[in-house]
Amino acid sequence: MPTVVIADDSPTLRRIVGTVLERAGYTVVTAEDGVEAVQAVFANQPDAVILDVQMPRVSGYVAARLIKDDWQTADIPVLLLTSLDAASDRYWGRHAGADRFLTKDFEAPQLIEALLDLRNAADAKRGGRARLTPDPIDLDDDAVFGRVCDLLDRKLFEAQVAADMTAIAADVHGFEETVAAVLGVLSAIVDYDLAALLMLDDRSTYLTVARETSQQQYAELFAAVADAASQVTGDPVDAHDLQPRLADPNGFLGAEEEGGMATFLSMPLRARGRVVGVLALSSAVKSAFGEASLSTLRLVEAPAAVVIDNARLSGVTQV
Repeated sequence: MPTVVIADDSPTLRRIVGTVLERAGYTVVTAEDGVEAVQAVFANQPDAVILDVQMPRVSGYVAARLIKDDWQTADIPVLLLTSLDAASDRYWGRHAGADRFLTKDFEAPQLIEALLDLRNAADAKRGGRARLTPDPIDLDDDAVFGRVCDLLDRKLFEAQVAADMTAIAADVHGFEETVAAVLGVLSAIVDYDLAALLMLDDRSTYLTVARETSQQQYAELFAAVADAASQVTGDPVDAHDLQPRLADPNGFLGAEEEGGMATFLSMPLRARGRVVGVLALSSAVKSAFGEASLSTLRLVEAPAAVVIDNARLSGVTQV
């Protein structure tokens, strides 16, 4: 029998929803607030979750985010059941990770159909394969609130990075200044020796030297950027075709003549439905860019691409 977690601070609603689902063949696990909802999901690994939005301690929005944020529960369908039905409520519910939004004036067949649709969609996403169910996890209240704090801290970090990137468009004028500002923001949040931004239209390649870097590492970065551009575009890009524009105010390049590139990381920059450039980082340290660096680059990619492409199209590109 499929299992559903129902979380609502109203005993009446828990009883009504639970009765409807039990009659439809579900095993029901109930929770009285958002903290208990998260605990019940990790302990029971259900087939679906029904959350009220307005609950004590942790709201349904936050509970949904915690469920969707962990790989062990991310693919469990979440249905928000609430009396809130404004456009802003539905918008925030979607961004919290909810897969469906249903108001509390539902009819029993609507609820059953919604759950079936969600479960079928989850099955289709897995290609029809059975869900891999992790071992149950017992979370105490402190563990749940710790996850809330971690999630909040990460979301604030993401918001600040996006704000710093988009502020460049208002505060900086000129294409090369925009590129330098983007790479400057990047240097504040990721440790690297060299950063490069290749613009595919004219092969201009803007480089910033953040630490002492050998000529060998510089040359290897250029070759790696060309290879990355070739993979992104599907057309061969030769390192000799790249037009370097170097920013090295501290004279770090060539300060250490020995030692090449040990770690390289690149990602395409997409704007207006196409790849406009390639952003790359290099380091002389092995495994310098971990998952945190990758996550940060994913945050930077979209706003950086838009800001750079807008500056390029503004007609103030410096030659």
